[in-house]
Amino acid sequence: MRMLIFLSIIVLFFIIHINANTFNDTEITYPPYWHIAPSSLSEFPLINDSFSQYRLIDPWFYPHRLGLYKILINVTTPFMPFCSSSNASNILFALPSQFGWQFSSNRLFTNGTMNISTNSWWASANYYLSVIPFLVAVDIGLIHKEPFRILRQKNFCSSSTECFHQIPHAMEQWYLFFLHLTQSASCISNKKLTQRIIEKCYLQHIWTAYKSSIYNALPLVESKLDYLPSEVEKLFGLGWARFINLISMTRKNTDLYETIRNQRKFLPFRMLKESDRIPESNDLPDLVNRSLKNLLSFRFDWLLFIEKIWSRITCNYEGRIYAQYTLETMALSKLLASTYLAKATMNAFLYKCDRLSNL
Repeated sequence: MRMLIFLSIIVLFFIIHINANTFNDTEITYPPYWHIAPSSLSEFPLINDSFSQYRLIDPWFYPHRLGLYKILINVTTPFMPFCSSSNASNILFALPSQFGWQFSSNRLFTNGTMNISTNSWWASANYYLSVIPFLVAVDIGLIHKEPFRILRQKNFCSSSTECFHQIPHAMEQWYLFFLHLTQSASCISNKKLTQRIIEKCYLQHIWTAYKSSIYNALPLVESKLDYLPSEVEKLFGLGWARFINLISMTRKNTDLYETIRNQRKFLPFRMLKESDRIPESNDLPDLVNRSLKNLLSFRFDWLLFIEKIWSRITCNYEGRIYAQYTLETMALSKLLASTYLAKATMNAFLYKCDRLSNL
C-alpha cells in the first residue's frame, strides 16, 4: 500500500509538472504572411466589367484564402468576451493556424510561391474549411455584404447556392455555429466566464461545424490523394482526418495559443516520405516521430468501437479535461496517458453526463 501511495505521488508530481509546462505558453505566432492578408472585403482586388463592379477573391492564392480567415476572426472576436486582451484567444484561429502549417510544410504544393495547387489534397480539403464558413458568415450578415465573387475552379463550389448543393450539411452546421455565436450572451447569462462555460457555449458548436466540413469534404477530394508524394503522407493525412472525431469529443480549445503549441509538438514540418516509416532514420523531432508512430499504428478498423467507448468517457466536462490530457501525452509517456485515461474514466462515472452522446 505504501509503495502504491508513493508511486501515485510520483505520477501526480509528473502530471503537475507536465501541465505547468503545457498550459503557460502565451506566445502569439500568427500564420505566415498574416500581416499582408486582406482584413476586409474592400482590400480584395476591385473588378470593373461592363455590367457590374465587384471584389474578386481567389481562394487558390494563399494570401486571399488567409484573408477569408482573417475577416472571420475580425467579425467574430466581438462575440467572444474571453478575447478582451487579444484576438489570439478567438476559437476560430485553429483554422488559419492549420492552414499556415500546411503552407509552411508545402502541403499546399505552393513550391516557394503563393499559388495553391488544385491537385493538393490538403488544400482541397481545407477549401471547405475556409470558403464554407466565409459564405455562411456573409449570408447571415456577420460580414458586410459588398459585391464579391469567388474565383471558381472545377468541382469546387464558389457561391452559397452551389455550396448548399455540393456540401449541404457543412453549410448547415456552420450556420448553426454562427447562430449560437451571435446568441452566446444568452448562453453565458450572468455566469462567470470559466473554461466550463466557454466549452459549453462556444467550443462544442465549433467542433461540430469543423467536423462536418472535414467529413463531408473527404469524399469530394478523394481523387487528390493520388498526388501525395508517399503512401506514408497519405496514411498520415487520412489518419489525422479520421482521428479528429476523438479530439472533437474532448472539446479541446481551438484558439491560437493551443493550436500552435500542439502543431509544434506533434505535426511534421515537411511532407512525409516512405523512409519516415523508420523514425530513427529521419530529421523529424523525437516527439513528432512518436506521434506519427501512434497515428500510423492506430487500429482504425476498431474506430467505431473506440468512438463509442470514448463518447462515454467524454460525456461530461470532468471526463473531457482528462481525455484531452490523455491524447496530449500518448506520445510522451504511455504510463502518464494511462493515468489520465483512468482519471477520465473515473470522472465519467462520478459526475453526471451533460449529453447523451458525442457521436
